[in-house]
Amino acid sequence: MKLVPFMLLIPVLFAILHYKTGRYPFSAAVTLSCLAAVCLWADPRITAAYALSIVGDWFMAHSGGKNGDRRLMGGILFFFLAHACFLSFSLSHAEPSGPRLLWLIPSGLLVLGYGIFLMKKLFPAIEDKTIRIAAAAYTGISLAVLTASLLSGADPLSKWLFCAGIAMILFSDTLIALSRFLGTKGVGRYICPTYFACHILAAASVMAESGFFQGFSCL
Repeated sequence: MKLVPFMLLIPVLFAILHYKTGRYPFSAAVTLSCLAAVCLWADPRITAAYALSIVGDWFMAHSGGKNGDRRLMGGILFFFLAHACFLSFSLSHAEPSGPRLLWLIPSGLLVLGYGIFLMKKLFPAIEDKTIRIAAAAYTGISLAVLTASLLSGADPLSKWLFCAGIAMILFSDTLIALSRFLGTKGVGRYICPTYFACHILAAASVMAESGFFQGFSCL
């Protein structure tokens, strides 16, 4: 069982292969291998989030050209559902009391910052009203997941690995908005690495919660 954490090397390998080749199957393999690594120990909501993300990833990866906006909406929908699973999981671990409530301050500032970004920058660049609404809803649930995870009373290592993972997916989605709608150059190369980091960190969080990192230094 001490070898379980080494299973995270598999999605890392697929992430590197995707970075080198740009081929979509390696992208799907990252999330699928993360799911395989934790499916026996993870909360069902985490495994459901991984499964939904695989579908959303397919839509996003094929959202260029003809029917691009429809597939983009499909991607947003499935990733929204994945985040709903993450949110349910995070809320079940939340203990909003004492010093943890202080995390509501930076979280509130982040919500305010994203609200300004959406209204002043992103929405004027998106012509389709449906996509604007979807982008707002998706950003909202992403921020809700991050806030709930910051209020978690879980084991510190598991908590912070999960928080880091959610922060990575929020950052990745921000890069998508900057690249796709605002034409910001040079950020596209970081979209997939930060997206992959989310799922790898979430898998590491599950392993930490299950105790697989205890005594790991003794290997």
